[in-house]
Amino acid sequence: MGNGGRSEAMRETSRHVGRLDGLAEWKVEDLVRRAEDVGRELSRDMTTSHIRNFLDEVNRIDAEVKGRESEFDSSRVVLLKPLLAYAAGRESNRKKQDALKDFANLFSAAADRTTNAADFKRFVDFTRAVVAYHRFHGGSNQ
Repeated sequence: MGNGGRSEAMRETSRHVGRLDGLAEWKVEDLVRRAEDVGRELSRDMTTSHIRNFLDEVNRIDAEVKGRESEFDSSRVVLLKPLLAYAAGRESNRKKQDALKDFANLFSAAADRTTNAADFKRFVDFTRAVVAYHRFHGGSNQ
């Protein structure tokens, strides 16, 4: 993407997620390690507000799912994909747009592997971990 390999952790994590049958099989230790790498990369070019908007929507879905795991519908997770594409498409700063596109590709791959409540729990875990590490590594509000 012309960003000097700065989103390598996101691309590698996307490939890893794509090889999983479902996110529930993702080992927590690996998830946390990759979330830190992704959060570190995102802290360079993506604002807290970009990432918080996505987390807010994931949290809304999570609140709706709580207590109703047996009737989990993955369509809400799949519908996050156009939300991510829209955020990337409306960004005018090229570096931020590239970061948002990599973020969209990563979480689109994760959404594709989210077919049941256990997968969704891991999706939420990963999202929250990425947000936490983004902030930890100095993600800004600019």
